[in-house]
Amino acid sequence: MKKCCVGFLILLFMGLTAGAQNKSNYSYRFGAQVAFGLSKITNNTVGIGGLAGAESRFSKTFAAEAEASYIYFTGDKVNYEAARNKAFALPLLIGIKAYLSSQAYVSMRGGLTWFSMNDMSSSAFRPGYGIAAGINLPKSFNRVNVQAGWTGFGYNKTQRGYASLAASIIIN
Repeated sequence: MKKCCVGFLILLFMGLTAGAQNKSNYSYRFGAQVAFGLSKITNNTVGIGGLAGAESRFSKTFAAEAEASYIYFTGDKVNYEAARNKAFALPLLIGIKAYLSSQAYVSMRGGLTWFSMNDMSSSAFRPGYGIAAGINLPKSFNRVNVQAGWTGFGYNKTQRGYASLAASIIIN
């Protein structure tokens, strides 16, 4: 009987927690991502990193968002002296999300990118921009967000960019 009562209390707690997630207009997400250098990201081709984001819905269809991420580019085709690979990108982007359904969205973003590529003597800040599309899986999947995006920035009169695929946990 004790096991039944404990199980019932755990299920009740989980149900109340899951139900409370939809009551807030604010949501936060934290996760991991993998990136693929598409346009002139030196000789680096693959990156790994993490992201953190926040959004506030101001209607059923639109939300304002802010996202910060970090990508460390690996996968060099060139060997550097003392194995010094230092290519990274850290964009801080804000944007507008348009929800196509209750869970799928498209987002246009702009902001700043702090980055360094292996041929640079020091890191630099430049305006950054991007687009993303994703889906927020329902509560039965523990509120997971899966997102594909593209982030770009300019350096040395050349536009550079990378595509990313991220998976995050949504916290309301």
